Amino acid sequence: MFKKNIINLFCLLLSIFGVVLIGLGAYLLATYFALSFVTIGLIVAGVLALLSGCSGSCKKHSCLVCILLIIITIFLFIAAILSFLYAGALVIALILIGLAILAINLTTICLFLKLRTVIVYSDSSGCCK
Repeated sequence: MFKKNIINLFCLLLSIFGVVLIGLGAYLLATYFALSFVTIGLIVAGVLALLSGCSGSCKKHSCLVCILLIIITIFLFIAAILSFLYAGALVIALILIGLAILAINLTTICLFLKLRTVIVYSDSSGCCK
């Protein structure tokens, strides 16, 4: 029962993270941010995080959710570096780094929940089933 509560909480946090990414992407779109691929990438990453948090694959705890979070983390770090170097937007870069750290924490929780459920059974011959 405790594990199901943790997975439900993780799915809720993933959905909230997706809404925050969509909100930041919409803000950057409304203020005509110089790097359009960052804006579009934030909206796409937010939609994917929101859909994976609300779908049944999050409840079943698929590995794809963890891989998606790793990709979102890498994108956020790269977008932060590029927005600081090319657009000179220090505040946006710091917000993106903060979101990347939050994504790292979600990835850690996701991998912990996934690897906690891995059980290897061995028979007498030493082979794994």
